[in-house]
Amino acid sequence: MATIKKLIAKNITFIKYIMVAAFSFILDITLFTIFKIFLNDKIASAILIATIMARVISSFVNYLLNRNAVFQNNSGKADSKTLIKYYLLVIIQTLISGFTVEALASHFDANMTILFLPIATFIKMPVEMILFVVNYFAQKLFVFKDSDSNLNIKTNIKINNTLIYLALAFITTIVLVFKVNVGTKFTESFNQGENNNFFISVIVFICIYKYYQHYLYKYKKNILFSLLALLFSLFMVIGYSYAVSGNASLVFGNLAYFGYSCIKLIGYYFLFIIAINIAYDFLCNGKIKDIRVKNKFIDAFNKHPMLVSAIVILICYMPYIICYYPAIMGYDPANQIKEVMGMHTRYMDSVILIDPNVTITNFNPVLHTLLLGGCFKLGHIMGSDNFGLFLYTIVQMTIVITTLSYSISYMKKEGANNILLFIVLAIYALAPTYPFYAMGTNKDMIFCCFVLLYCIKMYDLIRHEQTLKKYIEVFIIILMVVLTRNNGIYTVMLSFPFLLIWLKGKRRAILAILVAIIMCYVGYNKVLLPAFRISNTSIREILSIPFQQTARYAKEYPDDFTDEDKEVIDKILNFDTLADRYDPRLSDPVKNEYNIYTTKEDLAKYFKVWGKGLVKRPVVYIDATVANTYGYFYPGKTMWYLYYKYNKKLAKAGFDYHYNGLSGPRNVLKTYGKYFPYLPVVGLLVNIAFTGWIYFFLFVALIVKKQYKYLPFIFIALSFILTNVAGPANTYFRYAMPYIIPLPLTLVLIYLLFHEKEKRSSRKKLS
Repeated sequence: MATIKKLIAKNITFIKYIMVAAFSFILDITLFTIFKIFLNDKIASAILIATIMARVISSFVNYLLNRNAVFQNNSGKADSKTLIKYYLLVIIQTLISGFTVEALASHFDANMTILFLPIATFIKMPVEMILFVVNYFAQKLFVFKDSDSNLNIKTNIKINNTLIYLALAFITTIVLVFKVNVGTKFTESFNQGENNNFFISVIVFICIYKYYQHYLYKYKKNILFSLLALLFSLFMVIGYSYAVSGNASLVFGNLAYFGYSCIKLIGYYFLFIIAINIAYDFLCNGKIKDIRVKNKFIDAFNKHPMLVSAIVILICYMPYIICYYPAIMGYDPANQIKEVMGMHTRYMDSVILIDPNVTITNFNPVLHTLLLGGCFKLGHIMGSDNFGLFLYTIVQMTIVITTLSYSISYMKKEGANNILLFIVLAIYALAPTYPFYAMGTNKDMIFCCFVLLYCIKMYDLIRHEQTLKKYIEVFIIILMVVLTRNNGIYTVMLSFPFLLIWLKGKRRAILAILVAIIMCYVGYNKVLLPAFRISNTSIREILSIPFQQTARYAKEYPDDFTDEDKEVIDKILNFDTLADRYDPRLSDPVKNEYNIYTTKEDLAKYFKVWGKGLVKRPVVYIDATVANTYGYFYPGKTMWYLYYKYNKKLAKAGFDYHYNGLSGPRNVLKTYGKYFPYLPVVGLLVNIAFTGWIYFFLFVALIVKKQYKYLPFIFIALSFILTNVAGPANTYFRYAMPYIIPLPLTLVLIYLLFHEKEKRSSRKKLS
């Protein structure tokens, strides 16, 4: 009896490990069986996915029990190091288990059961028994270090940490350097050429290793930052699949793709979690020293920041103004001019006209149409169509330069030092986005200026006391946001009302402005436009998502539709050509065939058919939506919609619009504009998805910092990202401009907000 007790005492750790392992094993097998039955015949690689889902739950339970009861590491307190090591081990073991069970199960009938349980469950049992023995020694020697080890504790920790850095650096290097060759079973190749791929891999590996070595345990892990890093990782993995194959097949297509995607997720996650913590630390503690040297330019800037900024921006924009005289013409602006000149356009065919003799519609904002068309018409009357367009350019350029320079002046007033302001000024002056679109005739640039002013007024409203005059300014700017773009009202409604939650002392004024804006919007659309016999835009503009889903369904599974279903859809979208018109990146070809005489009853019937398809083929609907929007979240997708080409639409209509003879300088500017997004680091300033990521980060950072009342300030940008998801085009740059252009201002103001205590202490020292 004593011998048995000694034996038990000597091996108590292993006995407890067996008991915990048995419990975790039963839990894992039970969950695996449930998930396998549920997923069977519903999703590819059901065994592997069921393994992972079950392991996520059972492994966490196993971790807590092993840590606190078996190895009794660190008195049971939470430790991010052991958690990371444990889950690295779990991931490796899970993939080995999943691949092994999948391979063995492939030799049997997939529907075969024993005692009402899937055959895979019984194959899984011996595999897990072998792995659990290996797992014991790995946890004892690697994860939960044995306290009786003869190794020096510091040396042991150093060795274990080094193994973690090497493992993570290896995984991340694979993620960053390798890519999947589509069309093969599963082969890997380097993104770069065959001759230098080894050296690139070595350089990347060393950089990533040092990156992890320096930062991995430096920061405290915040659950919100962890979720954000996971979200960004998912964007990268899923976005790549849709960019390459148009669907999620490179994630869920087969076992190899799914396993590789899991590895990519790990590599991206640790890369991003550290980057997010570094960025947050810089926001809170980063030091940006001011310029100590004084000269005439700096003295003039300190005295007149708005005027000096305006002069610098104008000088940098002059080459664009000269070379692209009189203006850069787009497709929509050409039609807007034709509307004002009384000519028929396709917009008249997209709505039910109140008066066939009135050619102006609200397809594009009437205010912008009248401004652009009015300037052109004035020049046409004076005998020069080009001069009329240049009049519009002067008006728009004045609005753009004044707004940008005013934003710099406001940041100066809020306490930004000259280094920050000169960086913003350089972005405004040198990034080609601003001058190219300032020379363009699309509605977006003027709208973006009012959005920038809205951001400033929102921040000012949150931060400072307001006078009646300032409230009136807020109302006017918000009204212009609503009137200069048809979806501007959504931006306001998804941001401004939230101020009522946190600004208790200003609720009456905010509510009064909100009510006034709604009344003006309703009056404008329901009273003023009909009074002038101007037809409003079609409901089709907000139905891009369901229309794209139906079109993709018709393309991939045409036999699923009954004759009755086809008749219902045909009344709205012309079913016969629907599949051929489907473009994954653009919904315009689908919705352009929308029947303007569609009734509410027709739409109700359509959505019944749409709902039936959603239940039957949900993956198709997901694919259609993601394929039309993934570029707003995946930075690897760069579709650069830079307007610079000569548009012949006005010339074909009989108007004398033409560029000057400076084709050489125009080509230089065009080349600079086209390749700017691909420049290292600075190109990210105009990367649609990356700028969106920054706003997501700022949103989370404000929550972590408990600065909740500033969240509506970020909601402005998030509202545009949300409307882009519901929009017609994937990665359309001008749709993202309303949150790309205010980004420098937003970053500076949030930086100043996070350094408020530092500013106060410096003021006290000066006093």
